[in-house]
Amino acid sequence: MSRPGLGIVREVAPAFPRIIRFRGTDDAPGASCPHCGAEGRWIIRFTVEGPDGKPVDRAAMRGCVKLFPVSRIALEELRLRDKAEKYAKQGWSLNRGDTHALEQIEAFYAGTVTERAALAIVDSSKAANMLRARRGR
Repeated sequence: MSRPGLGIVREVAPAFPRIIRFRGTDDAPGASCPHCGAEGRWIIRFTVEGPDGKPVDRAAMRGCVKLFPVSRIALEELRLRDKAEKYAKQGWSLNRGDTHALEQIEAFYAGTVTERAALAIVDSSKAANMLRARRGR
Protein backbone atom coordinates (compact mmCIF):
# COMPACT_ATOMS: atom_id res chain seq x y z
CA MET A 1 0.00 0.00 0.00
CA SER A 2 1.52 3.34 -0.95
CA ARG A 3 0.99 6.66 0.74
CA PRO A 4 0.43 9.59 -1.62
CA GLY A 5 3.26 12.10 -1.67
CA LEU A 6 5.64 10.07 0.49
CA GLY A 7 6.75 7.42 -1.97
CA ILE A 8 6.61 4.79 0.79
CA VAL A 9 5.37 1.32 -0.03
CA ARG A 10 4.25 -0.84 2.89
CA GLU A 11 3.29 -4.45 2.90
CA VAL A 12 -0.18 -5.08 4.24
CA ALA A 13 -0.09 -7.62 7.06
CA PRO A 14 -2.27 -10.67 6.50
CA ALA A 15 -5.51 -10.61 8.44
CA PHE A 16 -5.45 -13.29 11.11
CA PRO A 17 -8.74 -14.66 12.44
CA ARG A 18 -9.77 -13.56 15.94
CA ILE A 19 -9.14 -15.95 18.84
CA ILE A 20 -12.41 -16.57 20.66
CA ARG A 21 -11.23 -19.17 23.19
CA PHE A 22 -7.98 -20.61 24.54
CA ARG A 23 -8.11 -24.40 24.89
CA GLY A 24 -4.82 -25.14 26.64
CA THR A 25 -1.05 -25.27 26.46
CA ASP A 26 0.99 -28.36 25.61
CA ASP A 27 4.60 -28.89 26.66
CA ALA A 28 6.23 -30.51 23.64
CA PRO A 29 10.05 -30.14 23.70
CA GLY A 30 11.55 -30.20 20.20
CA ALA A 31 8.20 -29.74 18.47
CA SER A 32 7.53 -27.50 15.52
CA CYS A 33 4.90 -24.75 15.36
CA PRO A 34 1.73 -25.89 13.57
CA HIS A 35 1.33 -22.33 12.29
CA CYS A 36 4.77 -21.51 10.85
CA GLY A 37 6.99 -24.58 11.31
CA ALA A 38 9.50 -22.96 13.71
CA GLU A 39 11.03 -25.17 16.40
CA GLY A 40 10.02 -24.61 19.99
CA ARG A 41 8.52 -26.10 23.11
CA TRP A 42 5.13 -24.64 24.08
CA ILE A 43 2.15 -25.14 21.77
CA ILE A 44 -1.02 -23.21 22.56
CA ARG A 45 -4.35 -24.64 21.40
CA PHE A 46 -7.14 -22.17 20.68
CA THR A 47 -10.36 -21.61 18.73
CA VAL A 48 -10.73 -18.89 16.11
CA GLU A 49 -13.65 -17.50 14.14
CA GLY A 50 -13.75 -19.28 10.80
CA PRO A 51 -14.44 -17.49 7.52
CA ASP A 52 -18.07 -18.66 7.63
CA GLY A 53 -18.49 -17.60 11.27
CA LYS A 54 -18.13 -21.13 12.65
CA PRO A 55 -15.41 -21.86 15.23
CA VAL A 56 -12.23 -23.55 14.00
CA ASP A 57 -9.63 -25.16 16.29
CA ARG A 58 -6.03 -24.10 15.70
CA ALA A 59 -2.65 -24.34 17.42
CA ALA A 60 0.54 -22.28 17.37
CA MET A 61 3.56 -21.49 19.47
CA ARG A 62 3.64 -18.48 21.78
CA GLY A 63 5.29 -16.12 19.30
CA CYS A 64 2.76 -16.86 16.58
CA VAL A 65 -0.23 -16.59 18.93
CA LYS A 66 0.76 -12.97 19.61
CA LEU A 67 0.01 -12.20 15.95
CA PHE A 68 -3.67 -13.14 16.31
CA PRO A 69 -6.23 -10.62 17.61
CA VAL A 70 -7.95 -11.89 20.76
CA SER A 71 -11.56 -11.33 21.86
CA ARG A 72 -12.10 -9.78 25.27
CA ILE A 73 -14.12 -12.73 26.55
CA ALA A 74 -11.23 -15.10 25.71
CA LEU A 75 -8.83 -12.87 27.68
CA GLU A 76 -11.17 -12.75 30.68
CA GLU A 77 -11.65 -16.53 30.64
CA LEU A 78 -7.89 -17.03 30.50
CA ARG A 79 -7.37 -14.56 33.37
CA LEU A 80 -9.97 -16.29 35.57
CA ARG A 81 -8.71 -19.80 34.78
CA ASP A 82 -5.11 -18.76 35.58
CA LYS A 83 -6.33 -17.18 38.83
CA ALA A 84 -8.26 -20.36 39.76
CA GLU A 85 -5.18 -22.50 39.05
CA LYS A 86 -2.96 -20.21 41.13
CA TYR A 87 -5.46 -20.27 44.01
CA ALA A 88 -5.85 -24.07 43.84
CA LYS A 89 -2.09 -24.48 44.35
CA GLN A 90 -2.45 -22.55 47.62
CA GLY A 91 -5.52 -24.53 48.70
CA TRP A 92 -7.92 -21.65 48.02
CA SER A 93 -10.88 -21.31 45.70
CA LEU A 94 -12.23 -18.39 43.68
CA ASN A 95 -14.60 -16.00 45.41
CA ARG A 96 -18.30 -16.06 44.58
CA GLY A 97 -18.09 -13.19 42.08
CA ASP A 98 -15.24 -14.73 40.08
CA THR A 99 -16.95 -18.13 40.13
CA HIS A 100 -20.17 -16.56 38.83
CA ALA A 101 -18.22 -14.69 36.13
CA LEU A 102 -16.57 -17.93 34.98
CA GLU A 103 -19.98 -19.64 34.91
CA GLN A 104 -21.36 -16.82 32.74
CA ILE A 105 -18.43 -17.15 30.32
CA GLU A 106 -19.15 -20.88 30.06
CA ALA A 107 -22.83 -20.05 29.46
CA PHE A 108 -21.77 -17.72 26.64
CA TYR A 109 -19.77 -20.51 25.00
CA ALA A 110 -22.76 -22.84 25.44
CA GLY A 111 -24.94 -20.28 23.66
CA THR A 112 -27.34 -19.46 26.52
CA VAL A 113 -26.02 -15.96 27.33
CA THR A 114 -24.87 -13.13 25.06
CA GLU A 115 -21.26 -11.97 25.10
CA ARG A 116 -22.36 -8.57 26.35
CA ALA A 117 -24.25 -10.07 29.32
CA ALA A 118 -21.33 -12.33 30.25
CA LEU A 119 -18.86 -9.44 30.10
CA ALA A 120 -21.18 -7.30 32.25
CA ILE A 121 -20.98 -9.95 35.00
CA VAL A 122 -17.18 -10.14 34.57
CA ASP A 123 -16.89 -6.35 34.89
CA SER A 124 -19.12 -6.37 37.97
CA SER A 125 -16.96 -9.06 39.58
CA LYS A 126 -13.75 -7.15 38.81
CA ALA A 127 -15.20 -3.95 40.29
CA ALA A 128 -16.30 -5.77 43.46
CA ASN A 129 -12.82 -7.32 43.81
CA MET A 130 -11.19 -3.90 43.45
CA LEU A 131 -13.47 -2.40 46.12
CA ARG A 132 -12.79 -5.33 48.44
CA ALA A 133 -9.03 -4.90 47.95
CA ARG A 134 -9.22 -1.14 48.65
CA ARG A 135 -11.15 -1.70 51.87
CA GLY A 136 -8.47 -4.13 53.05
CA ARG A 137 -5.72 -1.47 52.99
